[in-house]
Amino acid sequence: MIKVKKLKYRFKSTSFEFNFDLNSTDIVGVLGKSGSGKSTLFNLLAGFLSPNDGSVFLNGKKITFLKPSQRNISILFQDHNNFNHLSIFENIILGIDPDMKQTQSNLKIVKNIMKKVSLNIDLQKKVSDLSGGEQQRVSIARCLLRKKSILLLDEPFNSLDPGLRKKLYEDVKSMSLTNQITTLISSHLIEELKTVTDKFLFIDKGKIVENKILSYNQLLKNKSFKEYLQ
Repeated sequence: MIKVKKLKYRFKSTSFEFNFDLNSTDIVGVLGKSGSGKSTLFNLLAGFLSPNDGSVFLNGKKITFLKPSQRNISILFQDHNNFNHLSIFENIILGIDPDMKQTQSNLKIVKNIMKKVSLNIDLQKKVSDLSGGEQQRVSIARCLLRKKSILLLDEPFNSLDPGLRKKLYEDVKSMSLTNQITTLISSHLIEELKTVTDKFLFIDKGKIVENKILSYNQLLKNKSFKEYLQ
């Protein structure tokens, strides 16, 4: 369970404040206009930004000022998070083995997760030689492999074709439920998000509307959300 209490962050003249509670296995769509605070929220949760005030609790433990590496959180940004000088295998296995050992066990793990993301390429190939969509799938594979308590996906599948996006959404949903992972997905593809969840956080002008999770039908009653859809 993750609890965000009066988490505040200021950048120049812009202020953000977040309040909400999420349970394990919750899959939540995070919606809002560009600049509303979606990525800011993800960076605060992951520890890449330090708040000016407020708290973040994960399973009852305060993690507000822990380093990113000390948090039981995995995050995928829009720019993939890959290491271009490493191979596909090294980029993926890095999620669970910092030494990137090419053991038979590790090779089997990487091959299996590559199948899940429809990545049928020589796993010794350098990531820098891949297309943007292929690089994105390498990042997704590493995130799925880590199985952290919290998974943050910031516009994760935008450069992929609709068929593969649908499959990956299904994989994320299955993994979240099976492993009791709380998953937040930031995306403008609302119709696709609706296929995996009816729980949404809508961020408007740096704040979460009503400070809680809302269903899609509940969001439709909100004036700001209606304007967002136009």
